[in-house]
Amino acid sequence: MSFNGWRLQADGSWRKELGGLEKVYRFYSTTSLATGCEHWGLYSLCKVTYSGSLAHGIATALRDAWKALRIEFPALGLVIDGSDAVYRPINQAGNEKYDNIDSLEQFAQATFSVEQNRTVEEIIAHFPLNDLPTLYWLPRSSELMLLNSHWRSDGLGSVMLLNRFLELVVDPSEVLQGQCGHVDTEIARISPSLEDAVGTPLVPTPKILETASQTGKLFREKSMKSFGVPFKGDTTTSPGNTAIEATVYTPESSKALFDACKARKITVSAAIHTALAQTVFELTSVENATEYATIMAVNMRPYVEKPYNASEHACRTYVTSITPTVQRGASFHDSTTSLTQLFKNWYSKEFSQALREIYQGASRALLSPPPKSAGPPPNPPSGIVHSNLGVVDRFLGTQFGDGAIQVTKFRFGVSIMNRQMLLYPWSFRGELNLSINYNDAFYDASAPQQVLGGIQEKLERELGIKLERCAS
Repeated sequence: MSFNGWRLQADGSWRKELGGLEKVYRFYSTTSLATGCEHWGLYSLCKVTYSGSLAHGIATALRDAWKALRIEFPALGLVIDGSDAVYRPINQAGNEKYDNIDSLEQFAQATFSVEQNRTVEEIIAHFPLNDLPTLYWLPRSSELMLLNSHWRSDGLGSVMLLNRFLELVVDPSEVLQGQCGHVDTEIARISPSLEDAVGTPLVPTPKILETASQTGKLFREKSMKSFGVPFKGDTTTSPGNTAIEATVYTPESSKALFDACKARKITVSAAIHTALAQTVFELTSVENATEYATIMAVNMRPYVEKPYNASEHACRTYVTSITPTVQRGASFHDSTTSLTQLFKNWYSKEFSQALREIYQGASRALLSPPPKSAGPPPNPPSGIVHSNLGVVDRFLGTQFGDGAIQVTKFRFGVSIMNRQMLLYPWSFRGELNLSINYNDAFYDASAPQQVLGGIQEKLERELGIKLERCAS
């Protein structure tokens, strides 16, 4: 028996092969398997205040909302077996072992944690490679944090999941009461892979094969040129802990930057990326570097077919990558103008139609065993990846239930187990955030601090503004 590509198994579970993009992210998540930590695991968190009835039972309300979110988004319950996703329905009719209530309780027991002692930074430092996502409640700091695998969702998807979760905290009853749906209903609510969501043909045309080949070749050429700032250790150095350095600018400073970019008809992302590239050129030890090329994740959600472009499909990875470049010695004006055009026009229907072939090729390359003669890569990846979340307020509310819950701060990032750094800019409540994730085995805190300082200095100089940081 099959449904929407899901195959029913003898034990009552359902199985479906991962999409190519999901295989790529799953591969990277397990690259540091021996450490027990996940690479590129997503964390999204918010600091909240709460009042009314929640003041006397916040942990119970959070746990109930988490179970309700699991009902609305069955993909939260997916686990990986080889190259397949496996799903165990909540309501598995005829199987007493998987009674819907018991199944939800088991999920909550395994994935909801009230953390009384550790801080957010201490949890992230050892981001665990788990089968399921985890929601942490830190009562001492009033922080909620969702840990989620990148093969399961993307950055904005995680933000939307957090938003829906907070909506359910103030009113989970309707969802919980309707938990006993048919198995087909649960399976139907598991969003399709990116390749299926954009309607990529199962059988490629000659044009698709050509587009995929050209895209893959360009991506490899650009990514091979990626470089970053000097790092500690060598190819034998084992990864340490994920760490974070971040800067938050006041609403007044942030508005000044936004207005300056608007006046110059450039995007904020283009300004930040150019400042990043110019900073890396100054700090790198790579000789004769003429072009800064790095991978950038871009949002595919506006381009997937309806209804998959809605928040009801937050629990799926709908991103792809581009490789923007900045030439050494190019003016800030020329670089930002060129990048603005790229960031606004990178998407094409031809590219979208080739995604299945692109990611099938990428996943085959990653999952194929390397030649026996192949040694460690001569230049371990150390580029600084830039992924911009944009205006988070568009996806995450600031108050819920007429103010019963208010969100005062938001943070986002990924776990890092290699020499790369990841720069995440976003704005929330009018404040621009620049956050760098890195691994402390390869960098001291001074390295990302230098990068953040360099970005600020160049933005101030080129845009004619003064950026003031928020008090910690």
